[in-house]
Amino acid sequence: MNVKSNILLRVYLVAGLCLLFGVIVLGKIYEIQTYKNGYWKSLADSLTTNYFDVKAERGNIYSADDKLLATSIPYFDLHVDLASSAMTQEIFRNNVDSLAYYMSKYIGKLSANEYRQRLVNARNKKNRYYPIFKDANYNQLKFIKQWPLFREGKFKGGLIVESHQERKNPYGYLAQRTIGLVRENAQDIGLEEAVDSLLDGVEGKVLKQKIAGGEWIPIKGANQIEPKNGFDIITTINLGLQDITESTLLQAVTEYKADFGCAVLMEVQTGAIKAIANLGKNKNETYSENFNYAIGLSNEPGSVFKTAGYLALFDDGYITLNDSINTNHATAFFAGVKLTDDGHNSQYTFLTPGKALAISSNVAIANWLVKYYGNNKQAYYNKLKQFGLTEPTNITLKGERKPLIHKPEQWSAISIPWMAHGYEVKLTPLQILTFYNAIANNGTRVRPYLVDRVEDNGKIIRQYAFEKNSQKICSENAAQMAKAILLRVTEDKNGTGRKIRSPYYRIAGKTGTAKMSFGNTGYTDKNLSTFVGFFPANHPMYSCIVVLGGPQGLFTSGGVVSAPVFRTMADKIITSNIASNTAVNKDSLLTNQPIPPVLGTSTYVEELMKRLKIRFNFGENWNYALLRADEQNKNWITKISYPSNNTIPNVKGLLLDDAVSILENKGLKVVFSGKGKVSQQSLNAGSPIIKGNEIYLTLN
Repeated sequence: MNVKSNILLRVYLVAGLCLLFGVIVLGKIYEIQTYKNGYWKSLADSLTTNYFDVKAERGNIYSADDKLLATSIPYFDLHVDLASSAMTQEIFRNNVDSLAYYMSKYIGKLSANEYRQRLVNARNKKNRYYPIFKDANYNQLKFIKQWPLFREGKFKGGLIVESHQERKNPYGYLAQRTIGLVRENAQDIGLEEAVDSLLDGVEGKVLKQKIAGGEWIPIKGANQIEPKNGFDIITTINLGLQDITESTLLQAVTEYKADFGCAVLMEVQTGAIKAIANLGKNKNETYSENFNYAIGLSNEPGSVFKTAGYLALFDDGYITLNDSINTNHATAFFAGVKLTDDGHNSQYTFLTPGKALAISSNVAIANWLVKYYGNNKQAYYNKLKQFGLTEPTNITLKGERKPLIHKPEQWSAISIPWMAHGYEVKLTPLQILTFYNAIANNGTRVRPYLVDRVEDNGKIIRQYAFEKNSQKICSENAAQMAKAILLRVTEDKNGTGRKIRSPYYRIAGKTGTAKMSFGNTGYTDKNLSTFVGFFPANHPMYSCIVVLGGPQGLFTSGGVVSAPVFRTMADKIITSNIASNTAVNKDSLLTNQPIPPVLGTSTYVEELMKRLKIRFNFGENWNYALLRADEQNKNWITKISYPSNNTIPNVKGLLLDDAVSILENKGLKVVFSGKGKVSQQSLNAGSPIIKGNEIYLTLN
C-alpha cells in the first residue's frame, strides 16, 4: 500500500511540474504575442529586410558640337515573383503556356515545354525570384513587359525589374584617353575622374527582403529614396577636329613606327582644347590611347625651347630683329665645353634672330643668352617664370607633370647655353603649347581648358569662361618679333620647317629634336621629334603641337617627322572652316580638277558650292542634294528625296551626321564603325521601321 502511494505521489509531482511548465510556456507565448509583439517583429524584419543603394544615372559627356562622347546605358535583370499574393492560380494557369512559348522563341535556350515545366515547378515551390532575362536593354524590357503574364501588371504579373548601368563611348576610341574611364577595380582616368563628383550624382535607397536561397528582392510598394542623376558635362572638344587630329597622328606613328605620339589643338584666343590625341604602341604593334602623353610626358624639349630665349631678349630690349651675333661657323666654348650646331650651319658667321631660329642655331641663342644673362642668372629665370614656364597649366585633367626648371643657385657654368637649346629643362607638350599660344595671342597667356559648362537637364548651372592672365607675359612688340622669327622657320629657304610652307595660308612655328631620357637611366638613342606653332599666322585661330617619340628611319628630326603632321592637320582644318579660307589662286591646278560626288544636306552642299563659286538656287523642299561633275567637268546638282513613310531610308553615300539625323528622326538607334561616308547599312532600305531598333552603319 505504501509502495502504491509512493508511486502515485511521484506521478502527481511529475504531472504538476508538466502543468506548471505548460502554463509558463503559454504565458510566454501570450507575452510575445501581446506586450512584445512589436519588438520581435522588428527584430525579424531587421534580419530579413534591408535598405540597398540605388546608383544614380551618371551624367553624359558631350563635345562642343553637341555629339555624345560618353553615356551610361541602362541594362535590366528580370525576375518574376511566382508567389505574389495578387497572382491567382487562374491568372498563372491562363498565361503559363503563352509565356513559355515567348521565352522559347525569344530567349531560345529551352523548348516551350521545358520552360513551362520549370515555371510550374517554381510556382509550386513558391519561388519569389525566378530568373527570366539578364542584361536586357531598354527596348527588350519594353517588349518583355508585353509578354503574357507580365502584361497583367506589376503585382498580378509579378515581374521584378532591377537596373544597372554600363558606361559607353558612342564614338569608340575617339578621344578615349581624354574622356576617360570609370572602373570598378582600377583607377579612373580622364574627365571621368577629374569631374567625377559632377557626373556621379547622388545615390538613392530601396528596401529589399531576403528570401530563401539568400536572394534579396525589392519590396513592392515600399517607400524608397529616388536617386538624383549626375550633371552633364559639355567639353570644348570638336568631334570633327578630333577626328582629323587623331587620324592624322595615327597615320604618322604607324608610318614611322614610333613608340608613341601626341597632338593637341588649342583655340588661340580662349585656350579651349579643340582636339587632343595620345597614341602609344601596343605589344602587337597596334596603337591605342594608353597614356596621356600631352600632360604626362615630361622630357627635355630641344630646340622648341629656343623661342623662350629669344622672347626674353626681345622683351627686355636687348636685341631686335636687325641685330646679329657671331656664331664662329657654328662653334662655341662655354666653361671649356664645346657646343656646335650638330655639324650643320658651319657656312654662317653672323646670324640675325630670324635666320638663327630658322636654321635652328644652338650657338647663336647660347651666345646671346650668355652675353646678356650670364652675369644675372636670376633675371633669365625670372623671364621664364614670367612666361609661365615654371608652373603647370592646371588643366582640368589629373596627372599633369610639373615643369622642371631648376632655380639659378642650382645652375652650373654651362646651364644657360644648354638651357638655351632645350636641355636641363623638362616640360610637357601642353606646357610648351600654352607658351606658344601666348605668342600667337599677342602675349596674352590663357589657361587651357576642356570643360565648357555643366548642365542639368539642359539648364546651365555652371559656365567656365576662359581664363586669361591680368598681365601679359611680354609686350605686344616682343610677341610680334617672336611671331616674325617663327615665320622664318617655315618660309626661309633654309628653314628647318620649310617643307611645310603653304601657298594658301601662313604657318609660324618651331621644329625641335631632343634625345629622350627616362628617370635616372640616362639618354636613349631615340629622338623626341616636335613641331609646335600656330595658323593662319596673320590672324591665328589655332595653335598646335605634334610630338612623336622614338620614330624610326634615316631622318627622325622634328622638321622631317612632326612638321608634316602639323601641316596635314592644318590643311584639313583650314579647308573645313569656311570662315578662315581665302580664294584659291585662279591659276591653281586645283581649280581645274573635277569635284568628287558630294551627297549631303542641301545646307552642306550649298556651303560647298559657295566655296567653289557655283551658283544654284535650292527649292524650299530640298532637304538633301547630290553635287557631282560630269565627264566635261560640268557641275550638276540633283535633289535627293527620302521616303516620308514608315520605311528604312537608303543612307549609303551620306556623311555620318546626315545619316544619323535622318535615321534618328525616324526613331532608330544608330551604331557605327569606321570613318568617312556610309558604305553599308544593316537594315535594308524600304523595310518597315520598328522604332527603337538598332541600325549598324559601316563607314568607308
